[in-house]
This record gives sequence, structure tokens and C-alpha cells, in this order.
Amino acid sequence: MPDGASSESLTTDRVFDLLADAERRRALSALRSADGSVQLGDLAAETVARDECTDPSTVTADERERTAAALHHKHLPRLADSGVVCYDPAESRVELTETVEELTPYFEIIDAYE
Repeated sequence: MPDGASSESLTTDRVFDLLADAERRRALSALRSADGSVQLGDLAAETVARDECTDPSTVTADERERTAAALHHKHLPRLADSGVVCYDPAESRVELTETVEELTPYFEIIDAYE
């Protein structure tokens, strides 16, 4: 388990809190599709692309920077505090922990209705 991962289960309230924000759901979805750790800028581009139903290469530098700031200051700390991701701000890298498996049933429902 990566450093920062929690061995405690997520409560239902915590899961709903984590998934309540659409941008955070898109970022988690992008991380679930990634293989291993991801650079913050790449995660930001993928998050914007998922919102706009476009390719990450078409995301503007401004959109990428704005989303990276939101991820860095708001979403990733919250996900890291819950043990869902391991985020290294110094390296600008993020990866999922095993705790993310607890979100799988919720993502199956989300994916079925989007």
C-alpha cells in the first residue's frame, strides 16, 4: 500500500462526500483509467477533457492550469486525507491506493447513468 493509504474503510457518508463534486469524480475516473501514478498536469488535462467530451490534447493551457490548481488545493488533499489517493505535491504526482476499490460499486452506478 502506498504511503498515505488508509487501512480504514470509507463510511457511506464519506463516499458520498467524495463523489459529490463532479470535477472530483472526473479526476477519480481518469485516475482509475490510468496505469500507475500520473503527473498533476496530465490529470488536469484528462479531467477537463472528460468534462468537455474531447481529447486531452485539445485542452488549453489556461484550462489545464486552472483545473490543476483546483485539484492541488481542493480535491487531491481531500482524497488523500480519505486514503483514496497518494499525492506528492513536491513531485506533482498522484496515484490511487487500494482504498479506491471501495468506490467501485458507486462508479458502476455512475457509469450506468452518465
